Amino acid sequence: MKKNEELFYLIQSLSKSEKRYFKMSAQGNDDAEYLILFDAIEAQKEYNEKEIKLRFKDKAFINQLTTIKNYLKHRILQSLRNYHAKISKNTELLDIIRNVEILFHKGQYTICASELKRAEKKAKSFQQDTLLFHIQDWKRKVHQALYPQDFESLRTIITEQKNTLKSTNEYIDLLLANIDPGQFSLSHKKSVSLQNRTLKTLHKYRKLLISKDTDKAKRTLEELIKEWEQQPELLREFFTMYFSVCNNLLGFLVFKKQYKEAFVRILLLKQRAEEIETVSAAMIKEKLRLYNIELEIHRNLKELHTTHEVIEEIQQFIEKHQTLVPKNYRLSFSFQFAIIYFLKKDLKKSLQWINAILNNQTKKDRKDLITYTYWLNLLVHYELGNGFTLRYLVDSMKKYLKKQKNIAPYEKLLLKFISKTVEYSSTQKRVACNDLQEQLLAHPIPDHVLGYIDFESWIQKKQ
Repeated sequence: MKKNEELFYLIQSLSKSEKRYFKMSAQGNDDAEYLILFDAIEAQKEYNEKEIKLRFKDKAFINQLTTIKNYLKHRILQSLRNYHAKISKNTELLDIIRNVEILFHKGQYTICASELKRAEKKAKSFQQDTLLFHIQDWKRKVHQALYPQDFESLRTIITEQKNTLKSTNEYIDLLLANIDPGQFSLSHKKSVSLQNRTLKTLHKYRKLLISKDTDKAKRTLEELIKEWEQQPELLREFFTMYFSVCNNLLGFLVFKKQYKEAFVRILLLKQRAEEIETVSAAMIKEKLRLYNIELEIHRNLKELHTTHEVIEEIQQFIEKHQTLVPKNYRLSFSFQFAIIYFLKKDLKKSLQWINAILNNQTKKDRKDLITYTYWLNLLVHYELGNGFTLRYLVDSMKKYLKKQKNIAPYEKLLLKFISKTVEYSSTQKRVACNDLQEQLLAHPIPDHVLGYIDFESWIQKKQ
């Protein structure tokens, strides 16, 4: 994202209700230019500043476009702060801290003390240690202004700050430890904060996986999830963290092929997610991660009959939250849909998704997904027996690969097999597959390629 595109992406990220709230809050404002600019940028599919300048060349504000864009961004952010004032306990506490600062400068120390007492109780209840430290700092300032000689109370407040800071420092250490679990060892002393205990448990879980103690690793995550579920208020406030832990366990279950348990947990997790009112980009990504795990199960269990329902559910979810779903995620899911339908031998639906990708590709798309979509297109047409079309597609594929890089030996072997054997009889194909497998022993298909399309399984099924 370029600097001059920031406002465009901010506007595009707004929901219908957020846009409506912004415009209502701007009603009767004399500075109408920024609203005209808002409407113009909102209407664009891609940001085009030249078009904006040309369209408003007769308007005086266009000579100060950078200034009015900054002003518009400021007004949108102000509107979003008001609209989402109750989005979390974190924002509520920040508002109280801002109020206290204003009241403090007005000398309203008694009101400050009352507000801080309310904020401190809430911060402790929801384990907001970072903000609790700031609240306690204001508590010290206010108490010092009211009772400058009460050193004993000041000592108590400062000691509380010191303890809060210890918990915050532990949180930072845990974040660093989770970046590279193998390089850090942590204290066995139990953390006070559930967030800190979560980070410590995830660190322990990853170390157990490294040491291949998988049974203990699983129990560790299960116990952590139970602890979250026993604290419903914290679970709602920090649902994204809980969601992430659950996704880690689901990923583990899929790796261990414990699909039945995974399906039950997926259903329960989806139900819990529906109960959460606040939708954030972080939560959307966790939901997409959950869908990825669910699709992996459908990919592995080809006989499942609910795949189409899941794919429709994912499509509806992406459409509903389109401003929060990155374009590459949509491409990734489309590729997965095409692969899954191919594995289930629903070649018509697979081809529909392949065409949707190839007909709408852009220069910004992930090259790997586009490349393997072309490969999948070859396999689908091979299965359909479209020999004439396939010869053209193979030639196009060779040209495409040459533009991207040199054609690898295994790619040459696959392309030759696809183009030469498409119209062979079943017996001839079995012989050709045996020959291909022998040739691939000398020029094996890399593992990362098989992660996209399992060519080896496809070849084996033809023998």
